[in-house]
Amino acid sequence: MTKRLCSALLALSTAVMCLCACTAGGQVSASGAPPSGSSSAPAPSSVSQSAQEPQPQPEPETPAIVTDPSANPLTGLAKADDWPEGMRPLAVMLDNVQAALPQRGLQSADLVYEMVTEGGITRLMAVYSDYTSMPEVGPVRSARDQHVQLMFPLGAMYLHVGGSTYAKALLSQYHYEAKSLDGYFQAGALELDAQRNLTAAIEHCWFTSGELFSQAAAQYRLDTEMDGPQQAVFQFVPYVQEPRVLAGGEASQLYIRFSSYANSAFRYDAEKAQYVKSQFGAPHLDENTGEAVTFDNLLVLFTDTEKYPGGILTKVNFAGGGGGWYFNGGRWEPVRWLKGAPEQPLRIVSADGAETPVEVNPGRTYIAVVGLDMYSYFRINDTAPVWQAAE
Repeated sequence: MTKRLCSALLALSTAVMCLCACTAGGQVSASGAPPSGSSSAPAPSSVSQSAQEPQPQPEPETPAIVTDPSANPLTGLAKADDWPEGMRPLAVMLDNVQAALPQRGLQSADLVYEMVTEGGITRLMAVYSDYTSMPEVGPVRSARDQHVQLMFPLGAMYLHVGGSTYAKALLSQYHYEAKSLDGYFQAGALELDAQRNLTAAIEHCWFTSGELFSQAAAQYRLDTEMDGPQQAVFQFVPYVQEPRVLAGGEASQLYIRFSSYANSAFRYDAEKAQYVKSQFGAPHLDENTGEAVTFDNLLVLFTDTEKYPGGILTKVNFAGGGGGWYFNGGRWEPVRWLKGAPEQPLRIVSADGAETPVEVNPGRTYIAVVGLDMYSYFRINDTAPVWQAAE
């Protein structure tokens, strides 16, 4: 990578990652507007008192995401003829330690989220728009609050086995009992793979499927119907149009380090027009297909993380927003992300501070939320870290 390109990447990354900056006129927020209560310049002493008083200003409108009723709100692709209109999607927590591999069902998920949970390990949350047609999925593992906060805005049902104190508190606070199923106490949605259990601990051996979950949903009288029209998770490019070409540059491969234990890498397959996933130095296999998992879209989002009291569980900061990168079609683009409260949606917006929704091409999406302390390891095209300018 040349000096000029690295310097440009540095400038882009810095603009994306900064949540605030200072100017001579005062502190400026990430959106580019002065914080509440500040002004860009002092009022001249000759101006009357009434003129010095701040005048009410209209609140800027946040551009809304437009949802195409003919498209799957999780992928932006055209709905199939048998689309389950009005039915909630299902989010399933998946084990992702090496002892739990290979997993099943990832290639069938519409969305996959990956984040550190504790001790450097990551956990996956796979989301299915039609749980009735879901293949065998697992191993199903326990709930974590960072995943719960990304599940709430989807209006999804939630399947897990046990959970952290913080995850359980959130599910209770938001009255999710009728939409969440804990297989530790409600085992109807799970089946033990006895053959796998001969060589793996029992916590790595619980699986679900469309048939099992459908039976459990009826048995436990889960709330399977959406409260209203389901909103699109991103501002998708209409599926009848040509995909958008990302402006940033080429991205044939990328590397994400979550911790000293966990990592993910992706290689762009031009023939499939998808990114092929690896982890732990090997292809990330779906046992149902026998092949590596692939995705159309990748979102790599960076934020602050810390430890909860006790020093084990990881706390992810969703309140402040942050910078990130969008990958599609073998190219990259810098973005910003915003969220806020647990029930508020994850928003992917332009890196220029205008909060314009980024147009995401239709397809299946992988979303990594990564600690800022790991940003120096992030690589595109297997070059030097993107945060680091060339010497």
